[in-house]
Amino acid sequence: MTEKTSVLGDIHSKTVDGLGAKSEVEQYLAYRKEFELASNFEKVHNYPIHVDIEIDNFCNFACTFCPIGQPENKFHEQYKTIKKIDKNKIFELLDECKKIGVKSVQFSLVNEPLANKNIFEYINYASRLNIVDISIVSNAYLLSEKNINSLLNSGLKKIQFSLDSFSPETYKERRLKNLKPANYQKTVNNILNFLKIKNEQKKIFPLVRVSFIELDDNKHEKNNFFKFWNDKVDAIHFQKLIDYTNNEAKKYESKTYKCNMPIFRLSIKADGNVKPCCVTYGEEINLGNIYNQSLNEIWQSKFLKDFQKLHLESRANENSVCLNCINNTA
Repeated sequence: MTEKTSVLGDIHSKTVDGLGAKSEVEQYLAYRKEFELASNFEKVHNYPIHVDIEIDNFCNFACTFCPIGQPENKFHEQYKTIKKIDKNKIFELLDECKKIGVKSVQFSLVNEPLANKNIFEYINYASRLNIVDISIVSNAYLLSEKNINSLLNSGLKKIQFSLDSFSPETYKERRLKNLKPANYQKTVNNILNFLKIKNEQKKIFPLVRVSFIELDDNKHEKNNFFKFWNDKVDAIHFQKLIDYTNNEAKKYESKTYKCNMPIFRLSIKADGNVKPCCVTYGEEINLGNIYNQSLNEIWQSKFLKDFQKLHLESRANENSVCLNCINNTA
């Protein structure tokens, strides 16, 4: 499997340390064991371990390295019209997740969850269902004090802030929808304020991770990014750029490529379509739709089982979509 990310900081040990009751610890460790078996290609469970729910497809940013900010990209078209999953349908999805055995839910894909007025209801509902691991990914631009307090009291276990910069100069790649550069210092201050209020309230959760997508114009900042955030957050996530502007699959030299995402994950898009991974290239592989099939039916489908088999046997390069993904990862 090609390495696309690296995470510094053992966020899972910190989660275990922060849990109170023995039953919570046992439940989390059992979930991580299931995840490891799946992600290491040792076992395909009878249910997805993790489900992404893109509650809508709106983001207040239009980053130059994201399909939303790439009008020339074929994937850009689907973000011209705002789509969202019906509120009651999300509650139904969470009920089914709990019923079939899903342990982890993330309320984000290509969207900004804090822009959705219902996000705290969704997190709270998932928490009351006792879904083990609940997370979101946010650009932190809408991290007002009101939103901070709502997050701290929602039941959220983890939050990842996508920052990708250590200066206003490189942060300009993150543009607002009006195409003006986003304010780097505002974002940093929002995250620091979140950490400050969390500490003042003596909250353990959500644990905080900051992420950094390595680009040609920011890679020189990687070390300073690490030094600044290392003693402030629970983990730092460095990611390789996946280039979505190249639409042609190239010949991939390796004959033994596999990806573990289809083995443990389902990703639900805002239009209800279900994908085998969280990467935009995966949007070309449709497993079904939540308005026509249950998650269990999709997970047990012959189409997905055949697709999983392809990866288990290290033949992912035989799929043109997977081939395109691996060839366009920096």
